[in-house]
Amino acid sequence: MNMKCMRSYIVLGMVFLLSSGLLIHGGWADDQDILSFVSKKGEDSPIILMNTQGAILERLATDPGKPSEFTWSPNGRSIVYDSWHGGNFDIYVMDVETNTHRQLTFDGIRDQQPVWSPNGKWIAFISDRAGGETIYRMDVNGENVKQLTNKKDCRKPAWSPDSQWIAFSSEHSLYVMDAGGRRLRELTWTKRFSECSWSPDGKQIAFTSSAPNGRTEVFSIDVNGKNRRQLTQSDQLSIIWDPVWSPSGEWIAYIVGQIPFGGAGANQIKTNGVVSIVNTVNGAGGKPIEATKGLPKQSLQWVPKQLLSVSPNAEKQTTLWGRLKQAENAAK
Repeated sequence: MNMKCMRSYIVLGMVFLLSSGLLIHGGWADDQDILSFVSKKGEDSPIILMNTQGAILERLATDPGKPSEFTWSPNGRSIVYDSWHGGNFDIYVMDVETNTHRQLTFDGIRDQQPVWSPNGKWIAFISDRAGGETIYRMDVNGENVKQLTNKKDCRKPAWSPDSQWIAFSSEHSLYVMDAGGRRLRELTWTKRFSECSWSPDGKQIAFTSSAPNGRTEVFSIDVNGKNRRQLTQSDQLSIIWDPVWSPSGEWIAYIVGQIPFGGAGANQIKTNGVVSIVNTVNGAGGKPIEATKGLPKQSLQWVPKQLLSVSPNAEKQTTLWGRLKQAENAAK
């Protein structure tokens, strides 16, 4: 066999091996979407990881106190969360492999609802240090805190995929501003304290608002404020919150709570409703997929694809990736 033929066989062999590896790897990671949320059942309030069939894959303990809101770092190695501890809400970062925790805010003022920017540089959060729930930004080590808006009663901010913009609601409107707190503009009206989430392509924002029939529903709108579209159709005794766009852009997951018969205040809403998923292509009328029920939930988040795409044979494989893989195999 001459050298030219041998080189051809070697190249073909390498292509086959690489293709096989990608197929094996993609069969799990590309098809497996994992959701996470804070469970309010019990004393420890762990962060629960589950697949879209409702199987619990992992419980991540947070400390100190009990978390309320959280988001993942872009690489999936850390989680930033707020927690009530020592008579105050502060912001912490947890390393998911070592289960070590680091406090970021110490000002004695309520700091909550932290959100990690997709570029990994900043954490946006809500604080009442200026006399109302206002949006701030800080470096991931807790330094260089900057107030971004003077608006009060702001809800959990949402970063655009390129980290250049932040969407948030304040009172009855949905707003967008740049990462420095400038170029503020109103997109649309919404119900008070709406949660929102950017689509992965950065072209749309999902949010909750009151529909014409008075029920809380998930909507989407283009970032230019056009094409407002209702995506869900809830029943009369349901309330929806925490819509989060999947990394693929195909799904929006959200939490459904139940209002006791006859109506109730916010403190009486049962938060142990299901996590549902609606197809963003089907839109209104698309039947949600029930993912799980029976656990009180808060702060719904998709697990970053960067964590789930680690090769099982790579030296950089994480401990959490291995546990998720084992749990997923056991759940099948």
